[in-house]
Amino acid sequence: MPMSTTSTVPAEFATRLYNALAKSLVGKDLFLSPFSIQTALAMCAAGARGETRRVMAELIGAPESIAAQNREYAAMIASVNNAGGGHVELTTANALWVQQGEPLLPEYQKAVLDYYGGACSELDFRGLPDAAVAAINGWVKIRTAGKIKDLIQRELITADTRLILTNAIHFKGKWADEFDKSHTWDEDWHGAGGAQKAALMHKRGAYRYFERADFQALDIPYKGDELSLLVVLPKKANGLAALESRWSGENLYQQVTGSLTYEEVILSLPRFKLETTLQLKPILFKMGAALAFSDNADFTGISATPLKISEVVHKAFVDVNEEGTEAAAATGVLMAKCAAVAVEPKSFVADHPFLFMIRQTKTNQVLFSGRVLDPKT
Repeated sequence: MPMSTTSTVPAEFATRLYNALAKSLVGKDLFLSPFSIQTALAMCAAGARGETRRVMAELIGAPESIAAQNREYAAMIASVNNAGGGHVELTTANALWVQQGEPLLPEYQKAVLDYYGGACSELDFRGLPDAAVAAINGWVKIRTAGKIKDLIQRELITADTRLILTNAIHFKGKWADEFDKSHTWDEDWHGAGGAQKAALMHKRGAYRYFERADFQALDIPYKGDELSLLVVLPKKANGLAALESRWSGENLYQQVTGSLTYEEVILSLPRFKLETTLQLKPILFKMGAALAFSDNADFTGISATPLKISEVVHKAFVDVNEEGTEAAAATGVLMAKCAAVAVEPKSFVADHPFLFMIRQTKTNQVLFSGRVLDPKT
């Protein structure tokens, strides 16, 4: 039977964001946490008003009502922090960092603390910018187990910086059934630059599987079976770009996760390690959020000081190997003052570029997503 899936917060933002980034980063590996970015933007959206509120809500797929949005995100954050049942490490945290002497509205601070778990700290961006950057980056480093360093660069802090909202997420999980290291060996990887050697892990077992004429999808569970790695593999070695162009528009993520069934599979999957640093302002412009970055932005639900978003920065890390996966990501939003077993097993040989997502199997929430063009170990 196909798996039933529900989502506390729509997955559309994750697929739209991935699609926009994939088009802008041609020929590059990509890894991000749409959950982290979406959560940081949701804290901004909670303080947006008027047309800016409409734009921000549409961007992240939030309901029109701020109260309804806050309830949804509180449930989502609780679900993430409680996921895994002790079998995996998965934590997320939020924080507000405000310019000293520029108080936020008490009702906004309370909402962010109550629904997003984000405490507010005062920093002196104008007088002590280096110390402010060090404080934020130290918070991020601790909450990502040291995997994300230097999220906020000093040059992003200006005389107009008033508020930075941060989200951090860290995941470490072992496979429900680990790969045998003696079954890992070098094989040809068929990338854009031609064949090269890559370390591929091998295993046979029953996995949630889906197949169409042009791609295969395989869901590999972590211990506890509450989180999984979904690998989406084009059947053609050069078929990733075509698959990516359809991924968002045809809502393939929901189709795939709603149609997974158990099959006996012979699996070959590369070890890989990716790191990504992104400045998302141009991408969010393309996704319709330009107003929030302009002097006409209305974030009067946050502060009496006129605010606009000046930049959204994101860093992410993932390491996939025989034992399991470790992944971490952090997002900072900078706000500035305005101016069934088959008879024959399926073969799933990931020896060419593919998409992947780390997701909650019950809620279908996409925690991390990316693509592998060149495995790095």
